[in-house]
Amino acid sequence: MKKAKLALCVALAGMTSAPAFAQKVEMPDLDVRVYGFINMAIMHSDTGNGSEQYIVDNDYASSRVGGVISTDLPDTGLKVGAHLEWEYQHNPSNLVTPENRSIKGDFDERIISLFVEGAYGTLAVGQGSGAADGATEADLSGTKVVTFPDLALVGGALPFVEKNGGPSPTVFQTIRSQDFESRYDRVRYDSPRFGPVSVAVSQGYKGEQDITELAASYNETIDGLGRMSASIGYSTKDVGGAAGDLETIGGSVSWLHDTGINLGVVYSNTENDAGRDSDFSMFKVGYKTGKHAFTVHRAQGKDFNPVVVTPGANEGDPEVRTTIAGSDVEVFGVAYVYQPIKRLEVYAVYNNFALDADAGDYDDVRVAMVGSRLHF
Repeated sequence: MKKAKLALCVALAGMTSAPAFAQKVEMPDLDVRVYGFINMAIMHSDTGNGSEQYIVDNDYASSRVGGVISTDLPDTGLKVGAHLEWEYQHNPSNLVTPENRSIKGDFDERIISLFVEGAYGTLAVGQGSGAADGATEADLSGTKVVTFPDLALVGGALPFVEKNGGPSPTVFQTIRSQDFESRYDRVRYDSPRFGPVSVAVSQGYKGEQDITELAASYNETIDGLGRMSASIGYSTKDVGGAAGDLETIGGSVSWLHDTGINLGVVYSNTENDAGRDSDFSMFKVGYKTGKHAFTVHRAQGKDFNPVVVTPGANEGDPEVRTTIAGSDVEVFGVAYVYQPIKRLEVYAVYNNFALDADAGDYDDVRVAMVGSRLHF
């Protein structure tokens, strides 16, 4: 077996005046791929409390850096490797508010996983995406960087101001794409492709909650019809107590015609034993030509019924918890993306969030954003 040759000189700096040394790495038996991007934007918001501007990290695709390191196992047909990824966000677009416009960034682990890959599929162990992660995100429109189905990731901390002074839930509380359980500690298996179809299953836990996920995806170019991408997923999570099991089912379909016309549909439903039964849906129509992509979208979140916690009327009084029953949020938006080169996207998006509920009268939340994502 060949031995990997490794020569590494690392820059050491004990104080700011310490000298720096160049790095040199030689690993002929390893395949190393490093990737990442910076995604910054100017965001404008308008709520019942007035308008404000922010410089944000676009949480539809947060700034991050990662790497995949792999090597072949001789005479086995197998490849083994590791996948590492960290997120770094300054002023996340889902957290900024008029009272907190500046939020210091910090590195947060996204993926730390080992994998083995061969003719019978891929097995991964560690923190990473569950099998159904992204099943609601099939998108061939070219505008996903600003029309991500989880629309509340931009402007999510902003309130729906109740016009009569009542409790004001945030956008984030009232509409989500419910895209399963994202990343957690899991064992995941992805099958080889069966023509245009592949399947995946994962089992793991997030905190004390056990999670199981299943998913299937389809990707194919059909002569005369264009390209089709679709996914469907299911997850169950044991949350305990009266809520019991939280079950989510959902999926997405995206179609891109040879003319550039494209359509997209997303749906998800989440239920638990305590009576939660919330729905999310989204429809998108667009046109893609050359370096330009345009879309118009409409989304709806039904029966998220958020609980708003407010201080007691007098000092020392207990908090007041109010359920916004019958919540129904509609979102209408438009987006444009220009990609002059493969590594750069320049974009603009506008979303209008409108909340209707069994009680209360709420001002709309309007969010506009102009920004750019640079890949490396």
